Amino acid sequence: MARVILVFNKKVIKEYPFAKDSMTIGRDEVNDIVIDNLAVSGHHARIDKTGDTYILTDLQSTNGTFVNDKKITSHKLLHKDKVIIGKHLLFFAMSKQEQAKAKDGELDKTMILDTARQKELLEKQAEKKAMAVPAQKGKLGIITFIDGSGEGEIQLTKKLTKIGKAETSEIRLGGVFMPPTAATISRRPNGYAISSTGGRTKVKVNDQVIKESHYLKDFDTIEIGSYKFQFYSQDSKDAK
Repeated sequence: MARVILVFNKKVIKEYPFAKDSMTIGRDEVNDIVIDNLAVSGHHARIDKTGDTYILTDLQSTNGTFVNDKKITSHKLLHKDKVIIGKHLLFFAMSKQEQAKAKDGELDKTMILDTARQKELLEKQAEKKAMAVPAQKGKLGIITFIDGSGEGEIQLTKKLTKIGKAETSEIRLGGVFMPPTAATISRRPNGYAISSTGGRTKVKVNDQVIKESHYLKDFDTIEIGSYKFQFYSQDSKDAK
């Protein structure tokens, strides 16, 4: 079983075994992991477990969430990842069995050289992409299936929508090779972004395989396995 270890000033405050499908982090006492610090938002971040995968999502916090010194919006957690929230460190630890499964899932991925220059270029590129995306304030994203499956339309009302075979997925897809979570769609201030969680099931947007977060535009076509659906947005007041 995975664990989240809360550390402050190099001292372990508490360990939290991951015994359920979701764990929330924030200053508010209703959270699973409560961090009593003014630098932490009331509902700061959440970790969702889908199968053997753990997804950390920043809940549009004021000061942001960082993994291994990099600011994230959504991130697939791996063993020994260091999460910074406010002035606290959350150390993510997986069991040996989970580590082995995670390692197997990474074998078919290309390793990227992590240099300071590359980090700088990637951050600049991300900033340009964000600036190029029109603001979506007051807009509600909608997914409509166009593959003849008869699934109809699904409104993207949550901050994070999971897509896959898991029972906890908001958009459930079947199939022998469909993973518990194939992708996530996050609702951000600048619009909706889809992210692939990796694995053998490819996620395509307009026939192009995506490997990192991709901002969705009206009438983008998304393909996951044999499923095909289209994204569009409309004013929240017009949504049924």
